[in-house]
Amino acid sequence: MESLFIRAAEEADIEGFLSLARAIGGVPGVWGKDPSSDFHSHLQDMKEGRVTFLLAIAEQNEIVGFSVVKFFKRLDPSEFDQKSCTIGVAVHPDYRRRGIGSKLVECGLKEAEKRGIKNAYTSTGIDDIAMQRLAEKVGFVKYAILERDGCRFPRYKREI
Repeated sequence: MESLFIRAAEEADIEGFLSLARAIGGVPGVWGKDPSSDFHSHLQDMKEGRVTFLLAIAEQNEIVGFSVVKFFKRLDPSEFDQKSCTIGVAVHPDYRRRGIGSKLVECGLKEAEKRGIKNAYTSTGIDDIAMQRLAEKVGFVKYAILERDGCRFPRYKREI
């Protein structure tokens, strides 16, 4: 694989991020309001220390993936926990199965560890077998399958 660089997102990355969003499409659970709003919200939350927003940059300075680590959150049973975080990852369809998602998760977990976070959580759609395998590959263990709005979501956790 070509060289890959993972770094924190910056305001100047918006166009590359939106290009990545178009390639990924409207996958449930990846976007909130819309990719542009999500991007700016993640940047603001990063300035306030609530998240780490990482981008995977390939040759030609193309954004090929991203990860968002939300500190002090967990999926179950509450939303606030000083020792937990949630982590999400998405990779451009043309760049999947190259280890990019694993590298993004690992970098996000390192950032969480620096902050004293002890537990990480992640979730995916029931049909997203690739994300379920990625979660297990990097040490997450499935602990529940929840239903919301007619969709099923496996939930995973791991110690950092």
